[in-house]
Amino acid sequence: MDDTKLHLGIEAGDVLLKVALYNPQEKKVVKTAILNTETNPLDDVSSFEAALQAWFAENEDVNVGSVSLTVPSFRAIVRQVFIPSEAKNIREYLQWYLGTLVNVSADDYVLDFVELGGSAELGRTVLMIAMRKIWVNSIRKGFRNQQIAPKVLEVDILSIMNLLETAGGLDGKLQCVIKADTNGVMLLWISRDDLRCVSHCPTFDLAGKSREDAYAILSQNVAKQMRSSEEIYGMSVNRFLLCGELATDELFVQNLLKELEGKSLKLMDSFENIRLPTDEESANHVLSCIGAIGVALRSVNHD
Repeated sequence: MDDTKLHLGIEAGDVLLKVALYNPQEKKVVKTAILNTETNPLDDVSSFEAALQAWFAENEDVNVGSVSLTVPSFRAIVRQVFIPSEAKNIREYLQWYLGTLVNVSADDYVLDFVELGGSAELGRTVLMIAMRKIWVNSIRKGFRNQQIAPKVLEVDILSIMNLLETAGGLDGKLQCVIKADTNGVMLLWISRDDLRCVSHCPTFDLAGKSREDAYAILSQNVAKQMRSSEEIYGMSVNRFLLCGELATDELFVQNLLKELEGKSLKLMDSFENIRLPTDEESANHVLSCIGAIGVALRSVNHD
């Protein structure tokens, strides 16, 4: 491999890491993989680091210039918040708002936000993200080898938004991204200029059910959540994008298509402005690693 510094994006799952290696010069994802950690990597940083070290040992020719991490949004508090014009400081307002949501001190969370629209005169809408400080600090300080410790940390919503913006996957029409993983389903309504809604469907109640029954129930629950969100926010969406671990299973895809009742469903396995890996092993993991790809691109934007 040449001297180009590649960007490594990682998404933390329940007992695994999803990784994506991106070449910014070629605008190509050169490798994706799924690494087992046996324990939750956010709660057990030593297993996180060990899995990553083993992957680096198997890929000695890789020249990594940055490491970035994304985590599932249900491991954080994510809210769209309207900031009234009377609020002089957005962060202080969000700190107060967060305090109304949690049973502990808001200081126990690391708070960040992304402005979505509005103005100081009329008020702003922001996307608030709050993560437990203990998790954030364990990632920031828990790695013995700081060279491979993630320097960018965000939630999968932002990673997917970044991927779609960079790869040319957004236009002026609202669409819904479905990120379906075994530990939960995230729904994101988004267009080029609008993040309208984020919602989630849990999967914990599917434990012990057959694969066929679990997929049928989950697809029905996803469809119900879609209809509920569209009614609340006055949306009518006909285009859906699908990614995540379950997107690789044809049975789940067919169940979901049935519940969408003829609406367009596209797998997120090709992009206009980004090339994807062609080797079979990496190609098979692309749909599972969309969050990792998106946060790898975030590293490019931080250069």
